Amino acid sequence: MGTLSTAAKSQEMQAPITTQAQANITTAELSKFADAFQEVQVENQAAQQKMMGIIKDEGLDVQRFTEIQKAQMNPEAKVEATDEELKMHAAVVTELKKMQPALETKMAGIIEDHGLTLDRYKAVAMALQQDKELQKKFQGIMMKKQTEG
Repeated sequence: MGTLSTAAKSQEMQAPITTQAQANITTAELSKFADAFQEVQVENQAAQQKMMGIIKDEGLDVQRFTEIQKAQMNPEAKVEATDEELKMHAAVVTELKKMQPALETKMAGIIEDHGLTLDRYKAVAMALQQDKELQKKFQGIMMKKQTEG
């Protein structure tokens, strides 16, 4: 699960479009989204820490795992890795894939606990990527929540 900022960067090249979903996002709904977003971010960080632990437990360092992973994702790139490193990498990937369903279920549960469906959460996230006014409103809500909490 990527962060909002990463997803937003990939959307910057597209022309902004106004959808019916954007027009119907209330302040209350944006506030629910903000609460869910914060909790999802915390969970993502915890999952990343766990993933780094798995990588280290298998005998690779995180940077080396990332290098091998990027090379394997790019058909043009040649993987400069020993057989041992490739075995460790494969073991890590297997473990990470095992984690994924539980992580997705947990994220969906967090979102639903805040009164949003997963589809609506994604629609609000998409609207935020495309609507500068909505972004300002969201940032205001987030700042208010940080000063209150």
